[in-house]
Amino acid sequence: MLIIGAACAAAAFGLAKNLPWGRIFAVIILAVNLIGDSINAFVRHDLRTLIGIPIGGAMIFYLLKVRTSERKD
Repeated sequence: MLIIGAACAAAAFGLAKNLPWGRIFAVIILAVNLIGDSINAFVRHDLRTLIGIPIGGAMIFYLLKVRTSERKD
């Protein structure tokens, strides 16, 4: 849990400072969480974990969305 907490803290620091690696790191953490939720749902038949999939997907979509202020035409 210490490693997970440190990874989340690092991603939060990167996102707060609007650093490019912070967004990438946060997407990786969320993707690993989505994979874990999917495995729990189908292997362990724990359907409660499926609630994390749309939430994590929405967060990944938000992080990957190109903002108009960042767009370089």
